Amino acid sequence: MFYKSLFMLVFANMFNQAYQMRNIECPLWVPGTNQILPAGVELSPPLKLKNLARCYCEVVKVEEKRCIDANIPKNLCKARTAAWIEDNLQIRKRYGQVSAPAPLPRRDRMMNVEP
Repeated sequence: MFYKSLFMLVFANMFNQAYQMRNIECPLWVPGTNQILPAGVELSPPLKLKNLARCYCEVVKVEEKRCIDANIPKNLCKARTAAWIEDNLQIRKRYGQVSAPAPLPRRDRMMNVEP
């Protein structure tokens, strides 16, 4: 999947220059408002995730529709959206891949013995 996305990004880059498509950039909004966050101020991880979700809905999808409406090939517009999603919304940590199994905890067992 990574190589496919990389190929699409490089392939789409040639056409980005031909169609003068820019990368999608999102502002950081002050939570709950439409004001842009001042420079040097950072959001907490949960608020940053909410900001990215808002950006996807209000900026990325609108740019994709604008791109398609400008008669740019649909696959290029979709590839640009997919590249934004991969750069901003993909989980970076790889869960479930361990080098060695975790040791089992030692447990004492109680047994009832009747005479």
